[in-house]
Amino acid sequence: MKFHYVCVCFLVSLMMSCGSTERVITEDGNVYEIKGNSIKNNGIDITETLTEERKSEIESTLKANRKAKAEAEALEEDLKAKQKALKEREEAVEEKQDELEEQQEALKEQQEAKEDARDDFLKTTKRLEKQQKKYEKLKKKGKLSPNEEDEWSEKLNDLKEEFEEAKEKMNNLNK
Repeated sequence: MKFHYVCVCFLVSLMMSCGSTERVITEDGNVYEIKGNSIKNNGIDITETLTEERKSEIESTLKANRKAKAEAEALEEDLKAKQKALKEREEAVEEKQDELEEQQEALKEQQEAKEDARDDFLKTTKRLEKQQKKYEKLKKKGKLSPNEEDEWSEKLNDLKEEFEEAKEKMNNLNK
């Protein structure tokens, strides 16, 4: 315990003797400059003329100022750390938001692709049915020659292939 006390006193003495000048304003409004062990008022060394009580008052004010300064620095560092953490969180939120927007865009594109595939399927179905009815009608009336019959057969096969492709595309997108 004595060792800690000696160390603290030594460090305080060392800080005071390092050549740095500190200003202390007492409660009664007097301004003192402390450099090492000397106390000046208006540039005049008054260390010897001060009472021990006044010296201890100035010293306690100086310690309170140092403590307040250290606390302010600690608070400032804490604030900087919190600001940094907040900035990192904001960046993470922005990244997540960008990712979600990309996912939303992909879902929208997928939905549009499904709608397009469905529309194509419905169109090819309608076209195939229409052409099959027309073929059946012409065949029933007996207005098809053998060459026309082959052409209609090819045409209907092509439409069936289109229908199957549209159906497969729609089914693949709906999985």
